[in-house]
Formats: sequence, structure tokens, C-alpha cells
Amino acid sequence: MAIGIFDSGVGGLTAWQALQPIMTEDIIYFGDTIHIPYGEKTPEQLFGYFRRIMDFFMQRKVSAVVVACNTMSAVVVPRIGPNPPLPLFNMIDAAVAQAVPVTKGRVGVLATRATTESGAYPRALQNAAPDLEVVSQACPKLVPFIEAGLLGGPMIREAVTEYVTPLLQARVDSIILGCTHYPFILPEIRRLVGPRVTILDPAEQIREDVAQFLQGRSPQCSPGNCRTEFWVSGDPWRFQNLAQDILGSSLPQVQRYSAVGDGW
Repeated sequence: MAIGIFDSGVGGLTAWQALQPIMTEDIIYFGDTIHIPYGEKTPEQLFGYFRRIMDFFMQRKVSAVVVACNTMSAVVVPRIGPNPPLPLFNMIDAAVAQAVPVTKGRVGVLATRATTESGAYPRALQNAAPDLEVVSQACPKLVPFIEAGLLGGPMIREAVTEYVTPLLQARVDSIILGCTHYPFILPEIRRLVGPRVTILDPAEQIREDVAQFLQGRSPQCSPGNCRTEFWVSGDPWRFQNLAQDILGSSLPQVQRYSAVGDGW
């Protein structure tokens, strides 16, 4: 058995990294790179992608799936209902569990346009803590920049300043990184935010949630020795080279999967 992880591209690798120390099952990672960025897609498109990715994971007989994408977590997971095809871990629930205990009452969220427009973060946070003030900021430039390999420099700094400044002006005390790509530019965000604002990466809570799930299962491998298969819907070579550049380490050979033709 294995745990599935998926995202539109390399962003889910931040969740993959967070899970490495606790994994006792192998991982199958799927990057839906032919459809990146998810943040600019319609709910109907996203739901179709989700169904095909679940079909892929069911073919691979995974035991659970980490939806390592805030856009999918915000737009699609609430539509699935109480009986998903596989057990799911999603970023919105993880972020709420992480943020509510630490915030002093005013939370900022950096996210994609689709996540922001869904209203999922304010809804989930205020359901958990009705008095919370939530300030959401769409960041449409960041995922394309990161997928192009830009993790620093003038263009990233300008975009981070554009998106983070409204949150600081709103006097938030905590900022949720509401996209799994954003931890890759955490130094740029921290440089602008300073030390007084707490920055939250929901992947850290996902690690705790998956660890609890694995406790009730027979170990298939030991932490640090579990394998990962990497699959993408687009160009395997491009994903592998970008991921290796970002992570600073090599990956196993990335394989390509297409559900129904190249365009799905």
C-alpha cells in the first residue's frame, strides 16, 4: 500500500517533504502539470481533474490521498460529500487546526484566485472560531513564477510586496500560506513580514494528521526508507528538472500518465 499526494505541479512537494520523517508506507506523487495553474480554472474543470486523479490513485491501490493543493481543497473537496472514494487529507482543514490555537484574532490568507473566490478559508476559520477576522489575498502571479523556477529576485519580491502589504495594513497577526507552492518562497515572505507575524504552513499539520492515520496500520517501510513514485500528466522531463533544482536533490525517474488522450 502507499499514500497518494497530488497537486497541479511542484507545490505539493512541500507536503511531500513534510511527510518524509513519519512515513511508514511508500508515496505515489501525482503532478497534474498539463492543467497548471489550478487557481485559474473553473470549479467544473477542477472537479473533472479530481475525478480522473482519484481514478489513477485507485488503480494504484493507495490507502489514502493528501490533497496537497489548497485550490482543490477549497473548491472540490466540499463537493465530495461524506463518502469520498478514498480517505482524504486536505489543506483547508489542516490550516484551520493549525491557525486557531495560535492566532490572536486576525488571520491573513495568501492563496490562489480560485481559493480566495471560493470563500473556503473565511468560512472554515469562522466556523471554528466565530470571532476571527480573516483577510484573504489572491496571488495570481506566484504559482506561475514558482513553476518557472523563480524563487527569488526582483519579480518575486515585487509580487510578494504587492500581495503581502494589504495583509500587513490590515494588521493580521498570522498569515496562512494558502497554496503549497508558497513555502518555496518563504524567505521572501518572511523578509517583508518580519518576526512578529506568525507564518503558518499547513503541511506541518498534514504531517501530524497522516502520522495519526498510519499509527493504525502495519508499517510497510521505515521512516526515511520509504520510496516515492513520481507521475505527471504533462512533461516528465520538465517536472523532474524543476523539482530537482528547487529541492537541490535528485528524484527517481518521473513517469507520465494520461487518462484519456493528452488533454484528458
